[in-house]
Amino acid sequence: MDGVGLFAALAAFIVAFGCIGIILYIVTVVGMFKTFEKMNIEGWKAIIPIYNDYSLAEKVWVPNYVIFFWVAALVNNFVVSPISKVGGLVGGLFALVGFVLLIFVIVARARFCYWISKAFGYDVGFAAGLFFAPFVCFLILGFGEAQYQGNVFKDTGLQY
Repeated sequence: MDGVGLFAALAAFIVAFGCIGIILYIVTVVGMFKTFEKMNIEGWKAIIPIYNDYSLAEKVWVPNYVIFFWVAALVNNFVVSPISKVGGLVGGLFALVGFVLLIFVIVARARFCYWISKAFGYDVGFAAGLFFAPFVCFLILGFGEAQYQGNVFKDTGLQY
């Protein structure tokens, strides 16, 4: 395969992967829209990426926690990651900081998914589904029989 053919194949792969990502995002937003309506949140808030998590957290968790993990993710992507590519001691230290921020974001997102699932009467298995396949689970929440049961995190005082 010559260079042009390889470039064309790579470009086709990137376009296909991007289209699949857009389709999954649209499916997720449709499910979130219906889920938001069940929770008495305006459905349009599901369209805006960071704001939808904040709006959802107002009903199922604590919105400040969502702000923390989004800020950590953005700082990791746009500040820590470029500096970690410098190399040497400074780059290594920033790579370690980036790893810690990544672990924080993953744990916080997993807890957020857990409290979403608890707010609809589901448990850890559904929270794992929300974490790994939100495009399926939000459709289940939005179009299924599950009813919003309130902010279980604040009502019970449970932390886990």
